[in-house]
Amino acid sequence: MSKLASQFMSIFSGLERAYGIYEIVGTKHTTKGIKKDGRGRTLQEPLSLVRWQQHLQGEVSLGVIPLKDDETCQWGCIDVDEYPVDMKALQKLIKDMQLPLVPCMTKSGGVHLFLFTEEPIEAIKFRDKLEEIAAAMGRTKDEIFPKQYQWSKQIAQNKQTGNWLNMPYFGGRDTTRYAINGSGEALTPSQFIKLVNERAISEHELDRLKPVKKNKHGEVPKDSFWDHAPPCLVHMKLNGIPEGTRNNALFSYGVFFKKVYPEDEGWREKLQEVNKTACKKALSHAELNTLMNSLEKSDYRYKCTTPPLVNHCQSGVCVTRRYGIDPSEKEVKLSGLRKYLTDPPLWHLDIEGQTLVLETRQLHNFSMFQQRCMEVLNECPPDVKKREWVVRLNTLLQGVQEIEVPPDMTKAGLLKDAILEFCKNTESSARVAVLAGAVYRNEDSKPHEWWFRGRDLVKYIREYKGMKAIREAEIFNQLKEMEAQTVSKYIDKGAGATSLWVMETPDLAALKVTAKDFKINKPKKDWEDD
Repeated sequence: MSKLASQFMSIFSGLERAYGIYEIVGTKHTTKGIKKDGRGRTLQEPLSLVRWQQHLQGEVSLGVIPLKDDETCQWGCIDVDEYPVDMKALQKLIKDMQLPLVPCMTKSGGVHLFLFTEEPIEAIKFRDKLEEIAAAMGRTKDEIFPKQYQWSKQIAQNKQTGNWLNMPYFGGRDTTRYAINGSGEALTPSQFIKLVNERAISEHELDRLKPVKKNKHGEVPKDSFWDHAPPCLVHMKLNGIPEGTRNNALFSYGVFFKKVYPEDEGWREKLQEVNKTACKKALSHAELNTLMNSLEKSDYRYKCTTPPLVNHCQSGVCVTRRYGIDPSEKEVKLSGLRKYLTDPPLWHLDIEGQTLVLETRQLHNFSMFQQRCMEVLNECPPDVKKREWVVRLNTLLQGVQEIEVPPDMTKAGLLKDAILEFCKNTESSARVAVLAGAVYRNEDSKPHEWWFRGRDLVKYIREYKGMKAIREAEIFNQLKEMEAQTVSKYIDKGAGATSLWVMETPDLAALKVTAKDFKINKPKKDWEDD
């Protein structure tokens, strides 16, 4: 098992300082079918061989982040989130395009289409190629890993993690997450390793990979006329227009040809040619004439948001083409939402492969989101309607990854540390010192106790620790969590009772607080306890 675990750890080499685990809790209904539902957590600790062994033994479901610290990766994936998947058609498409992909069934019943390289490659190049492959396969709505291609400069690198992907072969041979060969047969873990090694490609081979259907000689058709066209139209010219989408496709071809031939009727002849060659069943002469007459009335936009164009969309490439979309029409691709469990939480969202750090209000409010993009990315996304933004957010939230943070990074953790620091750094052996803002250490009690006034603690936290927005209720709740009690004590002779907080002193040797120069008022009287 250790040898097999080592092999898996090698081929799925990724970020070493963090990883994910996934726990299945049931099933849920989605628009794409019934899928298994669970909770994923990101652990910020080194990924070990032991974790891989536990994964293959079916004890802990493991997730790996493909982006390495040096912004390279050597594996990626197209996550086919469809239930059930037509594996026969998918395998045929992979074969026709001669793609070196390794399909694996997923925990949810979908398919991960893995691409492996022989050595780590710049992540942006890896991701761009996977996006090109996905567009050629008509799967632009599927998620692509790595979701990030670089680490954000907003935050320290060692504090940031990327999105992880659930690994295959959870449970080893006894698994539903198995790879499939070209014949549709399930592979054992060892057979999977062998197939990966056979299909892994070099960087040079990655650069030359063209995801289009080849002719009978295995060659890619060339046509310089289409060099300046939207990629989706080029793809359909080479591979055909999918059934049921002729009108949308031909309308967009008409928009393209009108851009190429703005002064004459040449666009009509070109559109008639595509109708004959790219459609399995061409539109009738009357139908095509009706469509062309409609195009005559105005200069329309491409039908980018509807099939078949949306299925093969490469907007980042399209905006660079002479007859592609206008940059203002480009839809900003959002993915990889992560929620850091601080208090309040911080959100990391990927925009075109770059990470944006957001507060909840900046993520919820689109106007504030635009401002944040301008501050960090030097780009302002085009306006969207509020309802549309909510829909996009809910889609992102369905796949959000929660990332645990050390307790001292949460508000509760910071508050607890501040309370302990206050007690440790201001403690006194004189009971009267409480009246001057200090903490009295009562060593007569067993266990020992700290006595202090609530207002002195609040002042310390707000003025000295700089937590000015902290509310009294939050401090009160934290004191209760630490099992502190409120009592009335007679401190000074001749004075009334003083309301105090009393809390057992913890093991001082275990406290990670240091002495600070915190000034308190000197007591007016210096007297000994009776």
